[in-house]
Amino acid sequence: MDKVNHDLQKYDRTPDYNIKHATGFNPYRYVSIQDRVNNNEEFETAYINKLIADGWFKLEDNRSVLKNEMKGRHFKYRLNGNGLSGAKRGTFRSGGIIIGKKEEGDDYIMYKAYNGCLFPLQMNDVQEIYVRDPNIKIEGNKRERIIKNTVFFKEPDIITKFPVFLQSPLTGENIVVHYAKDNYKRERFKMSNKYKYAFRTGDWGFE
Repeated sequence: MDKVNHDLQKYDRTPDYNIKHATGFNPYRYVSIQDRVNNNEEFETAYINKLIADGWFKLEDNRSVLKNEMKGRHFKYRLNGNGLSGAKRGTFRSGGIIIGKKEEGDDYIMYKAYNGCLFPLQMNDVQEIYVRDPNIKIEGNKRERIIKNTVFFKEPDIITKFPVFLQSPLTGENIVVHYAKDNYKRERFKMSNKYKYAFRTGDWGFE
């Protein structure tokens, strides 16, 4: 506890009243997600499974959250039971958006909760941290991985009557990148995010 900054525990948690809530939202009747996770094991299991399905994952090293590239990322966490709040080990917190850390140290981060409050989080108080994969795009019930880098295909070694072509980024020629077993599988291959990215951008090559 020697690194705990007690002044941070007294930080004024003033909600941002400009935050827009759903129609009918009543702060006096609302039961927060974190309260439900912490008090209902069945809901906790369902909620964590939903996070994983939506592209969230647990950091292998909690201190990874201190990296500059984490600024602006959404995160959630569990407390280890050592904090001044008295919360028991494993207590879930909904977190918010990471603002960053002080330049001269790495003992805590600042984040903005979803109600607009600013919070400091002491690294010594954290059991585990969850972040969302920025390469996962969720639209309704559809989950899609966003491709941003060059994609590679294995050179075909078996010829069939169902070739799949891509235009060479160097010569402009149509080159076979895949032979499918039948027309159905050829169309399925062409519907893959990898193929659509390569077709759209020309950013592809062979392994």
